[in-house]
Amino acid sequence: MPAGIPVILVSHGPFAQGALTCAEMLVGKQTHVAVVSIQEDTPIDNARTSLRETYQSLNQGNGVLILVDMMGGSPCNLASELLLTQDDIFLFCGFNIPTLLEIFNNRDLPLNEIATLVEEMFPDSGFNVGNLLKVERESSTEL
Repeated sequence: MPAGIPVILVSHGPFAQGALTCAEMLVGKQTHVAVVSIQEDTPIDNARTSLRETYQSLNQGNGVLILVDMMGGSPCNLASELLLTQDDIFLFCGFNIPTLLEIFNNRDLPLNEIATLVEEMFPDSGFNVGNLLKVERESSTEL
């Protein structure tokens, strides 16, 4: 059975690893899931490289879901850079345990359906960064 859509959790410090550990206690061990934790002393270029390599190693051609802890932080900014260069990423900002559980229970869906599900179920706890960047990009090109 295929593992479903790959998931990358990116956070400041150990939050992403802790969230994964908690979720796996509830729904079982997950495959094709990776954590990128940015520590206080992590050089930004190392974090950028780690995220890109993680994306490349997990991508099976059906998209990758990246979850980050908060808007404006290094995890979100680095994932946004990747989002702007790849067309098969759904980047969700503000993930929590309920979001992660819902995603893990629906990883067999196509990426766009997972994105819709997450946006509809958790409108108050997070948002689709791609939509925000799209609006920003469109407004910055207007004269």
